[in-house]
Amino acid sequence: MLKTLQKPLFQNLFNIGLLILVLIPLLALACYNHPSPVDDYCYIDTVFKYGYFEAMNFYYTGWTGRYFGILMNHSNPLILKWPGGFKLLSFLLILGLAGSLFALVKEVFPKWSRLGALGLVGGLLFLFILKIASIAEAFYWMAAFVTYTVPNALTIYWLVVMLRWYQLPKGILKNFTSVLAGFLVFAVIGCSETNLTIMVLLVAGWWGYQLVINRTWDWFAVFLVAVAAFSCYIFFTSPGNLLRMSGNPEGRNIPFSALQSIKLLARLSIEWMTRTPLLVFTILWIAVLPKIFVNGQTIRYFSVPLWAAALAYFGILFVQVFPSYYGIGIEPAPRVINSIYLYFLIGWFYCLAVLVRYFYQTDFFGAKNWYLPPSIKLVLAILIVVSALFSQNFRMVYGDWLRGRAAAYDSELKQRYAYIENTPGDRVYVEPLKARPQSLFLDDANPDPKHWWAKCMGGYFGKKEVVLKTNP
Repeated sequence: MLKTLQKPLFQNLFNIGLLILVLIPLLALACYNHPSPVDDYCYIDTVFKYGYFEAMNFYYTGWTGRYFGILMNHSNPLILKWPGGFKLLSFLLILGLAGSLFALVKEVFPKWSRLGALGLVGGLLFLFILKIASIAEAFYWMAAFVTYTVPNALTIYWLVVMLRWYQLPKGILKNFTSVLAGFLVFAVIGCSETNLTIMVLLVAGWWGYQLVINRTWDWFAVFLVAVAAFSCYIFFTSPGNLLRMSGNPEGRNIPFSALQSIKLLARLSIEWMTRTPLLVFTILWIAVLPKIFVNGQTIRYFSVPLWAAALAYFGILFVQVFPSYYGIGIEPAPRVINSIYLYFLIGWFYCLAVLVRYFYQTDFFGAKNWYLPPSIKLVLAILIVVSALFSQNFRMVYGDWLRGRAAAYDSELKQRYAYIENTPGDRVYVEPLKARPQSLFLDDANPDPKHWWAKCMGGYFGKKEVVLKTNP
């Protein structure tokens, strides 16, 4: 049995098992998803009142410069009177994020089989879901996932497109790839401040790396810098941004924002390293890397100065935290922490590979002959399984699905929609939801008739307000 653990097939199947363990409940829960009273109805109510383009202009000039996020939110399925479309969107989003990671792994490790690539994706997604700050905000609340999870997936696809561009011969396909890379930069920057800072850092960092380290004037990198600059101009000239950033006296305080950002990153990093099996996966990753580095085509992606990799890693994490403190003076929301954690994991394993590559080339501590006994692998595999059993997130998603909480939530909301449509009058009072699966539920309707959630939901259903009953 212990010898079986040494076979790549078994190790890949184990990791694919982790992938299945993650994807099945998330995809199942997507089938019970619904629009949230928090924002989802308001975007479409604005469209119904002012028209599609005027509604987007209203948000751009009055609230935020997130031009691409505004576009996606104002195009949500409610515009077609199709609440069921939220189920499909969440389903596709989950597969899309997994697909982006798979595409990146296959691009970096082209000699790997699909089974091996899926195995690595399984390990990453397992760690991600194990400690993600908010399942609902990552995959099921549209107002959040179009401004964070979607651009995160697009950024990963952008990395794939970038790597592919440098391998293509001159021609139509390479030109099309350039346009695609530029569009992805434009789209990601227009989703949120967090993703804007990530993309700007990646684009500017790559251009600087080509210029300073490789001593090359890279016209493709210059083109991407120009696209990023144009996108930032559209984003920051939005009058809505100025209104949002002026709401907190602690906002726009650089020393305060920088210090708080570093403190939060330190706390989160310690938590992720000690409350997940990250160190277990780290040991397994170190053991497999020397075998990977035998391939010369693969090792080139990790042949960068360690200081450059570490600086980029810290920078990508820091710029995700900083805008929250600088813009509004408060700690990032769970949906931002989700994003930070995703890049924390990707950057962790990449920087580790850069370090081990250095050890491998210098044969530091006999790195070329590093070996992990089967008995140790068995113990590590058991620790991974145990971590899933004690994970609050896994218990939540499986409980919401298998114990019927998600199905009851779905049924209650369908009954609520029918009740609202069939009740005469401009104001409709609805009962509070009894089923509140935490992986799907964000908030209920509002009891205040003057609150914008009540007015937005009412406008969607052709009423003035939909108000939550306050039972004594």
